[in-house]
Amino acid sequence: MEWIKLHWKEIVMVVLAIFCLNKCTQSCSRQNELNTQQIQMSRLDSINTVMIDSIAKLNTIIKVYEEKVSGLNQALNIQDEANKRLSEAKKNINVNVKK
Repeated sequence: MEWIKLHWKEIVMVVLAIFCLNKCTQSCSRQNELNTQQIQMSRLDSINTVMIDSIAKLNTIIKVYEEKVSGLNQALNIQDEANKRLSEAKKNINVNVKK
């Protein structure tokens, strides 16, 4: 007990130094966590940008294929109409055989 009374100033200084070091450590840890999160956000933002570009490109490709399908459907409809006209024309042909 007497030792504490003699060295109370040093004990208080050591305790304050420990608290100060603890706060420094917390601050550094918090800053490291923020840096890590900023790096992760940057990576996710890059991925997001690439995905948006890919989606836009794929939507363009889809539109091109939809136009191709539409053109092929129109060609098929024209061909079906021509076949119908040919078959109707064949029905109206009369063949007379004379001796």
